[in-house]
Amino acid sequence: MQELMRVEVMSYSKPGEPPRPVTFRFGAGGAQYKGRVLKVLDKKINKWNGNVMYEYLCDCTVDDHPSKIKISYERDTMNWYLRNL
Repeated sequence: MQELMRVEVMSYSKPGEPPRPVTFRFGAGGAQYKGRVLKVLDKKINKWNGNVMYEYLCDCTVDDHPSKIKISYERDTMNWYLRNL
């Protein structure tokens, strides 16, 4: 089973389309981290536990270090989750 970390995300959306992540922040081990999405590489729709989730694979920078992340948006609860860093 995958671990999901809840994150705060600033996103934008167009009418009739799901939101796309722009920046995010999360806390781990007592420290706060900030990230910026540079490019969305892939977007998938997944029904996880009966909930519709939009999964994004993104190129990003987290505290000025480049990385690829998977971030998910749960449509029904409007929550964002970080899947891997």
